[in-house]
Amino acid sequence: MKNLHVNIALSAFSLTASILVGSLSASAQAIADSVVDNTSPNARISKTQLLNLKAHKNSLTPPNTASVKPAAATRSTGTPGVKAESGATTSGTRAFGTFGVPYTSKRVSHQPTSAVASSAGGYLSATYPYRAIGRLNFNTGSGGSFCSASLIRKSVLVTAAHCIQNFGSGTTIYSGFTYIPAFYNGAAPYGAWTWQTLVRPGSWASGTDIGSGAARDNDLAVIALRKNANNQFIGDVTGYFGYGWNNYSFVSSSRTGNLAVAALSTLGFPGLLDAGRILQRTDGPSYQTIISGAGQIYQGSNLTGGSSGGPWMANLGYQNPAFSGGATAGLAANGNVVVGVTSWGTADPNTPKDNYSSQFRQNSRYPNAAYGVYGAGNIGSLLNTLCTSSPAGSASTYAQLGYCN
Repeated sequence: MKNLHVNIALSAFSLTASILVGSLSASAQAIADSVVDNTSPNARISKTQLLNLKAHKNSLTPPNTASVKPAAATRSTGTPGVKAESGATTSGTRAFGTFGVPYTSKRVSHQPTSAVASSAGGYLSATYPYRAIGRLNFNTGSGGSFCSASLIRKSVLVTAAHCIQNFGSGTTIYSGFTYIPAFYNGAAPYGAWTWQTLVRPGSWASGTDIGSGAARDNDLAVIALRKNANNQFIGDVTGYFGYGWNNYSFVSSSRTGNLAVAALSTLGFPGLLDAGRILQRTDGPSYQTIISGAGQIYQGSNLTGGSSGGPWMANLGYQNPAFSGGATAGLAANGNVVVGVTSWGTADPNTPKDNYSSQFRQNSRYPNAAYGVYGAGNIGSLLNTLCTSSPAGSASTYAQLGYCN
């Protein structure tokens, strides 16, 4: 494998956005979903420092989940939607059909790569679709930490808002964000990529987002990455996923007890599994629920801190089978669709084992059915804010420059 051998450690500094209201406390500020730019040189970190970073945890206290019940019907009134992954030409294998029970199926295959030797442990994680997922490393001000993230546009990551800043911390964010796709035990087969700009919900920054404790409506953020030394977008190197909103891939039928359920895969780098050094995956039925007004997805899982920001995906896989005999793809069939990111889990990682995600959807903070060309709700709005902004000194937007393809 190619290892990351670089010399300059992460530095601690705080960046501020341009919008504040009066002299209110951070928790009471009305903060817009403003763009935050990185004005520092490319951040670099040594392999030793990478292996010693701490798994980042949501600082909010998990709510009492003893009474959490699955939603008997979908909790968004909007129309489900999706943006396709890179290279997608046709719909993939069905996520659900007339039988009424969600599932996913893909050919057991991978996209070959020469970035890692086929005999190495990190070979699979360096192939598509896994290589579009990586570790997001940063400095919290009290030390180095890491979360998980995935690429959903040619040069735009999605992760959790609590991996950007503490809830209610105003315009103070963490620093030195560096993304390593296909990270495997200290190796960086596709290099390390520095952040260019980010957008997180103003309601997260101001501490006013709907919910209770760690369960919040909008624990997500998007980050544009700078090009590498070869002037490449990261998506041209690793590929990227699609994303969906408003219950994409969820189905409610009598066969599932009229519960809104999807077959999802969650991926990330949990600190309590292989010390957060190897990508982990869980698969299973996922349910919708509402906690103190916050729309959530939950799934049985043993992923812990460090997996925060990792994708919740419908129809994960590389290739579709060749259909015959009248078989068709079915409904909600797009491949590799991110519908949420890991937000929090119960305080004890052993009892019970579960994880929760803020759902990509329309909600009271993001009520529109369309934000530009980027879809509905929170994910559409954050992407629209980022992609219609411009890098410093440029008259073109990130979308016009190709970051958001």
